[in-house]
Amino acid sequence: MDTITTEQALRLEAIRRRVQGERRRDIYRDLGRSPRWFDKWWAEYRHNPHSDLTDHSRAPHTLPHKTAEPVEQAVVSIRQTLEAANTPDTKYGLIGAPSVRGQLERLGIQPLPSAATIQRIMARHDQTHPVGAGSDSAYYPWPVAWAVNAIHATDIITRYVYGGEEIDNFHTLDLYSQAAHLTQHADKSSATTCAHLLKTWANLGLPLMQQFDNEAAFCGGHTHPRVIGRVVRLCLGCGIEPIFTPFYEAKRNYQIETFHSLWDAAFWSREEFSGLAHVQREAPTFARWYDTVYQPPALQGQTPADRRRGVRVMRLTAEQRQLIPSERLPITAGRIHFMRKVDHTGHIEFLNERWPLGSKWLGEYVRATIDTTRQTLTVWHQADAQTNWHLLKTRQYRLKETVHAVRPQFRRNSARCRDYWPG
Repeated sequence: MDTITTEQALRLEAIRRRVQGERRRDIYRDLGRSPRWFDKWWAEYRHNPHSDLTDHSRAPHTLPHKTAEPVEQAVVSIRQTLEAANTPDTKYGLIGAPSVRGQLERLGIQPLPSAATIQRIMARHDQTHPVGAGSDSAYYPWPVAWAVNAIHATDIITRYVYGGEEIDNFHTLDLYSQAAHLTQHADKSSATTCAHLLKTWANLGLPLMQQFDNEAAFCGGHTHPRVIGRVVRLCLGCGIEPIFTPFYEAKRNYQIETFHSLWDAAFWSREEFSGLAHVQREAPTFARWYDTVYQPPALQGQTPADRRRGVRVMRLTAEQRQLIPSERLPITAGRIHFMRKVDHTGHIEFLNERWPLGSKWLGEYVRATIDTTRQTLTVWHQADAQTNWHLLKTRQYRLKETVHAVRPQFRRNSARCRDYWPG
């Protein structure tokens, strides 16, 4: 039997604590290691959950007893990693309770739950669908941008500088021209997200549709049912239709994920940043290079500036900015879209509520659209790119607040969105 090294024990300890939900900063500080050390081994684990994190030693390692809540968090995190199937080791592997238990045992997580307990935990978190349920077994109706500022996509990538300071990097991409706007902040709250969006819309222009993943700052949180969060309210108030991609499917935001990779290679990895102010000083230089020199593959020899040249855009003006309340935003007339995959029980979930569609649609991608004016929920399906959207369900969707009309200054050509996406 191989002997476990002190360094391997530290690496396993770091991964165990992270999958159980502990903060990254607390982990590397407690272990007397740097942020880069942690990022290296966390990235290796995410890339290959079966890695032994050492020089080919596979000896078991006993770690301290943890409460049930961290163990449950570890089960959920490991299941997500196995289900993502991003490596040859996991692409065709099993993702059930025995496989999750094997990962828990390898990491030395105690108390080690039984397979039955793991199955119950996964069921509570709606993770008990069969192998392949998260794969492209059904057609996904990609939102395709038809013009400059038709669709923007926004995402956050968090990085840490030496000493542990967290930098939340907000990136927004115009999916037609590939033009980007970047801001950097010390947190990723909904208020910070709104500040980023307002700066983006003043720079790139107001989009017709704004795409997000299901980050709490974007959707309004994961606690209260039927919550219309601050970011969604801001979009509606500015005449913009929010779109949310499916849970746990980062590839549906592939354009912004591709931009993250470029930013990481061409900007973040090229400098030893000292703090937030340093990042904010340097980011405009990268942004200018990206906009005027870099030629994204999708633009076939053009830069983002080339693609937007001569196009008239509607930018957020200072006068319009003054019309947006600084405190609680009202709910405004408009539409909110959720792309979802029907789960193994025939349900979809959004805004912390589950809605039945029936077993006929199991594994299919659908679009749920809330119309705040009519206070209706409609669910739509598109069989393939050549087929029109088909209405599956219509339900009442009552809101407890008064719905306000869009101010004339923010009225957009919403008919173009409705032509593209009925509902």
